[in-house]
Amino acid sequence: MLAETQTRLRAGPQAPTDHAAMQPRASFPVLRGHAGLFSSFTFGQIGRLLAPLRDDVIAVGVIVGARPVGLAVGTLPSGSTQAELLSIAVAPALRRRRLGRRLLEAWQTEAHERGAAECRASYNASMSGRMALEGLLASGGWTSPRASGVVVVGRVGKMVDEVGTWPSIAGRLALPRSYAFAPLELSAADIEAVERYLSDPEAADMLGPIRQPEKLAFDYSIAVRRDGQLVGWLLATESHRPLVEGDADVPTVRYLEAYLDPAYREGGVMVAAYYHCYSKQMALLGRDSVAVYYTSYDSRPRMVALTLRRFAPIAERVETIFGASRCLPSF
Repeated sequence: MLAETQTRLRAGPQAPTDHAAMQPRASFPVLRGHAGLFSSFTFGQIGRLLAPLRDDVIAVGVIVGARPVGLAVGTLPSGSTQAELLSIAVAPALRRRRLGRRLLEAWQTEAHERGAAECRASYNASMSGRMALEGLLASGGWTSPRASGVVVVGRVGKMVDEVGTWPSIAGRLALPRSYAFAPLELSAADIEAVERYLSDPEAADMLGPIRQPEKLAFDYSIAVRRDGQLVGWLLATESHRPLVEGDADVPTVRYLEAYLDPAYREGGVMVAAYYHCYSKQMALLGRDSVAVYYTSYDSRPRMVALTLRRFAPIAERVETIFGASRCLPSF
């Protein structure tokens, strides 16, 4: 995930009984075209995926008595075999009747029929309904949840001000002229370098700047160069969502992915890359705009440690992200 990823999910608690009388007659249609009638069963940003539904979106509804009463929605990018469950919810009055379990099964079946070999879900540690979601996933044969990384949410002006004054970082921001943080304009040689980097198992889950470029906000994405050669990148997308529940919408830049050639990971190069992007974001969107980024425990343990030690005190919020998955049967 890029990650993604801070994705939030909702779900009703696992049903306490299998008694047939507790299970209302329900249908679980795969949704096509416009599915706005189901938008109340997900979050605002995810709800915008419903009208109209893109080809990479998998949405399954629940209908009882001709009324929409639940929704599961996720994505399966073109060419991928990994489906991401973004949200699952059932109307409160109909929870504890196995509708959530049946909805999850219907969504998994549709993902499988579209070519998914695995389903994944990520969610915040502080998410309301977390225990219910974990119970639902466990009942569907998903793995036990594990902490996968941390997400930092911060006002970009404060981040720029504070990072620039850190004694251990200030000197590193004045990097040798051999480094440059350049616009994301790639030559044929750059594309070959990206493909070579992405062939490394460590970068197997990364998009790089050549996969799904339509997702990127090029104003805030950069190529990291050393002596003119591409050695890394920082990719971002722009969105609008509340900083916290109930807050007014603010401009938000979500930093999706950071990569740097292993030979150059010492010396604060990537910190300087973030600083460069944050400064540009502040100039374009203002000091109160929001920067969001995710760091993985598995692939970036040092960055996680730095995040918790240095960025957490100046961020609006730092969230631990949990994940679970399920492998689907082969065709």
